[in-house]
Amino acid sequence: MKNSLRLDPQITSRIVLVLVLFVLFSVFESSFATAANIYTVLEGFAFTGLVALAIGITIIAGEMDLSVGSMAAVAGVIAVSFAGLGLIFAVLLAVLVTAALGALQGVAIGLLRIPSIVFTVGTMIWLRGLVYILSGENTVVVPDLKMVEVIRHPVSVFSLFSLITIGMFILMGLFMNYSRSGRNVYAIGGGRMQAAAAGVPVFRTIVLIFTVSGILAGLAGSLVCLKSGSAIPHGLEGLLLLAAAAALIGGTTLSGGRGTVLGIALGAMTIRFVSSYINFKAMPYYAENLAIGALLILIIAIELLVAKPGRTAHGTHGLTRRAKQSAVHWEP
Repeated sequence: MKNSLRLDPQITSRIVLVLVLFVLFSVFESSFATAANIYTVLEGFAFTGLVALAIGITIIAGEMDLSVGSMAAVAGVIAVSFAGLGLIFAVLLAVLVTAALGALQGVAIGLLRIPSIVFTVGTMIWLRGLVYILSGENTVVVPDLKMVEVIRHPVSVFSLFSLITIGMFILMGLFMNYSRSGRNVYAIGGGRMQAAAAGVPVFRTIVLIFTVSGILAGLAGSLVCLKSGSAIPHGLEGLLLLAAAAALIGGTTLSGGRGTVLGIALGAMTIRFVSSYINFKAMPYYAENLAIGALLILIIAIELLVAKPGRTAHGTHGLTRRAKQSAVHWEP
């Protein structure tokens, strides 16, 4: 299990990858290393990173939250709709709603013992429909553009959005590595039956991770929509792919029990570097999808090649493994 902040070979390789990409892109594009572009990269990192962290934590626990994109879209519409009552109120309201939705998902998955990859496909579709209802099928606009400027305003290469994201990564890193609840997340991902036998509260941990996932996705959705000044019903539809790719590139494995917050951050930064370079070169709009999709397929292929016998790609925990776990008592 990877539950330490110390640099292991996997994390070192991700750091090297990020540094190599930065150097190469800076050599081939003179504007890549400028303060203006670093600010843009960090803004993209803030958006992708928070959602990658949301889905990454559920993967570490041996689950998978496919509803993060729709959850972020719900938060965005709520935050923009209530922006007239103030930035803090709008964001808090949106995050509270998505936290509650995430908790309900966790309760349903834990009690019914439904594979999360199946359950969250349903909630992903349902929440997208909810977005259309909340927005009235129209674009919702922030009434006061001063709020937009507050979120966008640069402080060196940072903004309020990127600083909040960095703070959340630090907070989640401390939680995952130094709290009992964080260690429980690794425990149930590494072996559900063994964790339950050792007294790990499986049900409560599942509810916790989906609540945290809802909070992170809600924070990302609300801030990015407030920063852009509007929320649209079909917005953020491609977010799931970006977030999943970032988590997997960062070393999170679909079999569960492995991955770090630092690795997820490095995965998100890798994607933002690639996206930024593609934009600099004015490549066709689909080039970014091709590149990120190829990265995702490559990482999954590598994981399947090196996976231990008997361990299946989770998000499902495998039919055999799930059947065995059904006999385990998950104490609420």
